Amino acid sequence: MIDGFLLKKLVSVFVHVIPGVPLLLLFALLSRRWYPRFSTVVSLLLVGLLIALSMPPISNFFIARLENRYEPLLAAPDDTGLILVLGYGHHDADDRPPNSILSASALSRITEGVRLWKTMPDATLAVSGAGLYGAMSHAQAMKNMALALSVPEAKITTFEKARDTADEIATAARSVTNLPDTEAQRLVVVSSATHLPRAALMLAGKEVTFTMAPTDYLAGNAPWYRAGSGSLHHFDRALHEWVGMFWHRLTHKHE
Repeated sequence: MIDGFLLKKLVSVFVHVIPGVPLLLLFALLSRRWYPRFSTVVSLLLVGLLIALSMPPISNFFIARLENRYEPLLAAPDDTGLILVLGYGHHDADDRPPNSILSASALSRITEGVRLWKTMPDATLAVSGAGLYGAMSHAQAMKNMALALSVPEAKITTFEKARDTADEIATAARSVTNLPDTEAQRLVVVSSATHLPRAALMLAGKEVTFTMAPTDYLAGNAPWYRAGSGSLHHFDRALHEWVGMFWHRLTHKHE
């Protein structure tokens, strides 16, 4: 029987610009034998779409609408009990230091999480992520980085069974209410600025006080003519989040 989580991840691949648009372009070209005019028009539109989405102003337009939802958090609030760092992938490599196996986004997130923890060292730092493709869980990889940044092991908790954002949020919401200090039960969520609106949507309705801490900003000020794969990737990140929020609302509309 196919794992539902892996099936969801497989389907989500086709919701991205890459490979979504190239696949549509392939289908359009294959249909040229039967529908030449339709194939030509669709192919030109798809190529034009790829070029447009590669332009910095267009990708920044969509990215900024996610990244500007929450202001940067300079310090953790005084009532912070748990600082949750959402995961974003790593590579298994025993011969590399902790910072070299984390993805750029994951490294940005854990660094911000540790920075905020140092403003409120009585809080607990939570790192999350299951081990889907290797021996080490993502939570453990993030924990190793936090230890390297001088966070005491006693102040770190791991959510090693969390497989996606929904799991991470649900686990953190349960954990924060069980903290021993009843006066410090605020949950601070650290993630990429594009990802936080979806995380906040998943926290809505849960009986927990929370604050969002954005990091890993993508929108920049590159000139309009500097088209490239980076801008395309940034738009793709935004698209992934918009689709994720739509799907969450669709599947939780009765809650």
